[in-house]
Amino acid sequence: MPNDSAPPCVLRPDTEFAGLVRLTAPARIEGRIDGEVISSELLWIGASARVNARVTAPEIVVAGTLEGDAYASGRIELLSSARVTATLQTRRLVLAEGSFFEGRCRASDEMLDSSTDPLPFTP
Repeated sequence: MPNDSAPPCVLRPDTEFAGLVRLTAPARIEGRIDGEVISSELLWIGASARVNARVTAPEIVVAGTLEGDAYASGRIELLSSARVTATLQTRRLVLAEGSFFEGRCRASDEMLDSSTDPLPFTP
């Protein structure tokens, strides 16, 4: 995400939240979230973020730490600073050189439609 197009919703590095977070605009997480994140727009997990959650969004970009499950109807991108231990389910997966990913991934155009449930998450 270019720096000049910052999302309207930013959870700052000093933010900590446990529970369900619902977002209806593009958002950037820089703090800590435990639980579940559901976004109807792009979700950016910033370099300082620590997310231990089930994450659902059309597009997910990870620069920080993600543990849990991530479901994106479009794409999941792991930047070089990403540290991900998760089950990923998406149409397209992009891994930058230097990113860390441990877990399972299902990436396919056929498997994702509006009737497909995300993979189960066990915290």
